[in-house]
Amino acid sequence: MELVHDIADWIASGWGDRLGLFFPIVAIGLVGLYVLWLVIGYLRVSQVGLGDSGGPREAVALPPASEGVERPRGVPYCAFDGLQYPAGARFCTSCERDLLLECVNCGATLSAGDASCYRCGTRTGVADVDLLD
Repeated sequence: MELVHDIADWIASGWGDRLGLFFPIVAIGLVGLYVLWLVIGYLRVSQVGLGDSGGPREAVALPPASEGVERPRGVPYCAFDGLQYPAGARFCTSCERDLLLECVNCGATLSAGDASCYRCGTRTGVADVDLLD
């Protein structure tokens, strides 16, 4: 019974102290979220590698799919913009989406960052290009 009395007493009194702590805690939380946003942005930029190369990579417009021309296998491309990128590119410079590529062996659609095909296990050569940069 003493415990219930102590809890009721704690709830009923001391609201000024609790409100005094509320605003600093909220401010610390907002600063923490801002720092987290900065860290995630830094990690995204470090994955894209904006500082690694001298400038943006050249993109070549792919022919529309209605012409019946197949996309070359093993070459990264953006399915949204229809742009083709050089080997080693992982993100579209126009829309910042992940690039895709077709497996050179079986034709499965892969993410350009995958080291090997999920279907047949053929290496995509992404690790080899990263070593050269």
